[in-house]
Amino acid sequence: MADEQSPSPLSNISPGLEFSETWPVGRFEPQTIVDGVDVVATPEIIGCMEGTVRDAVTPHLPDGYRVVGSEVECDHRAPTPAGGEVEVTVEIEAVDEENDQVVATATVTDDAGIVATGRMQHAAVDRETFGGSVERRFAELSAAGPE
Repeated sequence: MADEQSPSPLSNISPGLEFSETWPVGRFEPQTIVDGVDVVATPEIIGCMEGTVRDAVTPHLPDGYRVVGSEVECDHRAPTPAGGEVEVTVEIEAVDEENDQVVATATVTDDAGIVATGRMQHAAVDRETFGGSVERRFAELSAAGPE
């Protein structure tokens, strides 16, 4: 979170910001439906949505910051063939500078129409500070050993 002395890392981002990106799909765990018909799995669709939010927001963040996902909703409405492409359009819905949170909506389309819609929340984090948190968490997990 931004402290009283410094502005939020999200201060250059406003609701209404839109960004679109095209993604190749079906490279990660395509789902075979019948007789070799492969479709894109929901986790890959979510990854495309998350990546598009990251690419939309990152250029507006101060050096050393990035966004990390904290919440995601996805309505995967229609199959799309593995090996094709989808276009993801995101729009920033809300910016909470006090808590360094941004909420975005996404629409995923292929040549036949809407594939999925979603809503995601991301936190803006200082890479160095967040990296330290990740290292501490991994050390805790390692010390705990397998169950």
